[in-house]
Amino acid sequence: MLTKFLSEEERQKGQKRVYNFQALNGLGFNFMGESPVYLMAIHFGATNIELGYISSVIFLTGFILAGLPRLLAGKNMVSVQSTAWLIRGVIVLFYLFLLFLDGRPAVILILIVYTLFSAARMVGVAVWNPLIKMVTSPENRGVVLAQGNIINQSSSVISKLTSFILTSFTFFSGIIGILLLQILGVFFNTAAAVQLKKIPCREKIEYKKGRNIYVILKESFKRKDRRYPLILKWVTVSVVVLNGLTIAFIRKEAGFDSNLVFLYSMVMALSIILSGLFARTFADRMGSRPLLIGMNIFLAVSFVIWIVLPVSSSGNLPVYIFFLLGFFTNFFLWSGNVLVSRVLVNSMPESESFSYNSMTNFVTAFFSLIIGIAAGLLIDTGQGSGLILFNSYSFLFSFAMILSLILVFLSFLLVDKGSLSARETAAILFSFEGMRAYMDIGKLNATEDPVKKKTVLLAISRNEATVATEELHSILASPLSSGKGEVLKSLFSNPRPILLPDILNEASDQGSYHQLKAIFALGAYPGKETEQLLLELLESNEISVLSNTAKSLSRIGHTSSLSQIRRQAEGAENAWDKINYLIALRNMDKTGMIFLNTFKDANSINSGMFKQTYFSLVSDLLDFKPNLADIYSSKNMKSGDGVKNFLEQTRDLDFFYKSHKDLKGWFKTGNWLEIWAFCFNSLNGKKDLSIFSDPVKNLRAAVLAESNTISFVQMEDKDSVFDYDSALAAVFFTYQILNWS
Repeated sequence: MLTKFLSEEERQKGQKRVYNFQALNGLGFNFMGESPVYLMAIHFGATNIELGYISSVIFLTGFILAGLPRLLAGKNMVSVQSTAWLIRGVIVLFYLFLLFLDGRPAVILILIVYTLFSAARMVGVAVWNPLIKMVTSPENRGVVLAQGNIINQSSSVISKLTSFILTSFTFFSGIIGILLLQILGVFFNTAAAVQLKKIPCREKIEYKKGRNIYVILKESFKRKDRRYPLILKWVTVSVVVLNGLTIAFIRKEAGFDSNLVFLYSMVMALSIILSGLFARTFADRMGSRPLLIGMNIFLAVSFVIWIVLPVSSSGNLPVYIFFLLGFFTNFFLWSGNVLVSRVLVNSMPESESFSYNSMTNFVTAFFSLIIGIAAGLLIDTGQGSGLILFNSYSFLFSFAMILSLILVFLSFLLVDKGSLSARETAAILFSFEGMRAYMDIGKLNATEDPVKKKTVLLAISRNEATVATEELHSILASPLSSGKGEVLKSLFSNPRPILLPDILNEASDQGSYHQLKAIFALGAYPGKETEQLLLELLESNEISVLSNTAKSLSRIGHTSSLSQIRRQAEGAENAWDKINYLIALRNMDKTGMIFLNTFKDANSINSGMFKQTYFSLVSDLLDFKPNLADIYSSKNMKSGDGVKNFLEQTRDLDFFYKSHKDLKGWFKTGNWLEIWAFCFNSLNGKKDLSIFSDPVKNLRAAVLAESNTISFVQMEDKDSVFDYDSALAAVFFTYQILNWS
């Protein structure tokens, strides 16, 4: 039997419908909402108090929520919101009576209709946060909220651009054009309600007797995790109310025409879109708390600039000043609003979600009422007294600045599980490395392409930012991560001592799929902990573990187990282990005794590629140039240029110069016996061995010993013992030894 909770498939479907609703609602609301209503009210001569009421009434109508949970108990939540949305569209049609009214009657009609519109909207808003919680999970809630906000504001840009274009025509610049916009709003609002109706929902409005909003408010204030999100929401709404009066400011004080007001509101919508993108990118992974601190500090600074705008005393400033200031103010304010909404939804109780949200909006109404009245009085004070600061709205903006500072203080008190600290957040946002790491992590989580994942992982592993380290720590903690092996390899090339405990844990776990890679990584972390674990692993029964352990021990400077590792190396049978032991014994034994067996070990596995690998590694370990692997690569591609070019380089030595043509011929015809004889004669004539290092002496002895075995090999076996790869290695090593200084 299905519960009220949705399946993942239903949540995905619900999110798509939410996005569709937001797109249509963004068009509908911005044709019907605050900016057009301000212009209508100003057109008919509304007072500052009435304008303050318009700014606050959209929240003020939360008073109707006091008895709503009891009245709507048992109703489907989505049905309630979609019905409320249809009703508010019908209410807007009453604005058409403005065609027959003027003066105070017109203002009163506007106030009544907008109040009823806001009341119907408030019924739907009470459902909104529970609905968002229903169709999201904690991991993507911030993304869905922000994405919905982006879609809504993107649509609002279209509606405001339409409004700007329409009201730019003389005929539509007055009340006729604004009423036409209202009709368009009703159309899109109805379409939005239809999308709402299609959201999967089995959740009904719950009401328990005695559980009124006052009881829920009292209980919520006893819990710190709910108390501060609520207060932050209410104060943020208060700032939103005050900020809304910037429309009246630019219309009445700065003298913007109606079309410029719509253009200004369109720019504000763009800033809100940007705030949604910001919240979507950072909110879920950083948390709301540190971002709120920063956003509210910048918000306070922006209101300081509004305070000092010299509109009244020094004449009007260029239009772009208002646009820029409004853009940034709205960005900071609405970024904070999305971040607060995320915390508020996360802290909402599973049961009584409608009642809880009703309580939230009911209290919001009190804040809205007080702020709306205070806003009107502050504007009147600025306009009618001798206390004018820089402009007649300076008192209003000063109040907004004070509330912004209160938001900063409250943000520090906020409980937001999983949030980064302010220092960690600053390290990301104000550091090139931190930001790059953060964006790379986002790409890593978003892509399914294994090649792209590997590329991004490499970038993260090279990034020294703290957030990059945390992401690597998270990957290493996963029991099944496609990137863990790559991370471990990267931690050898780019050591991070802080992650050593993670590597030790992986290396000590015999059941780990990535144990060998972890043991390999330990080679970059010298220290007692590493050495102790590796010595324990050196007693393992698995040869691959032993060879990897030996290699890592050698890299951290351990030499005490040299004899034991030499014995273990004798039992190595596969290519991987032989290569590991070659590296280990080269690092641990400075005399290079391992090079005495160069040809014996290389020929122990009947594989041309292994021989080439082994000989090339010997060359690398002794820092020989040119790269022997490149010569083999050319030979494998059958171009012949590698061997030819190498032989031409050897002509700086007299013995090679005299035999240059012969060497080319011997390689071409496969005359390996002559090549080995050449190597023996070249090295055997070098009597002064004091100039050689011990490893080079041992390699010389290996070439001589191998070439000397020719006389003991039966003629029919010579081709199987002496091949191209071995002959080339012999010539290469002979040249390097003779050229040693």
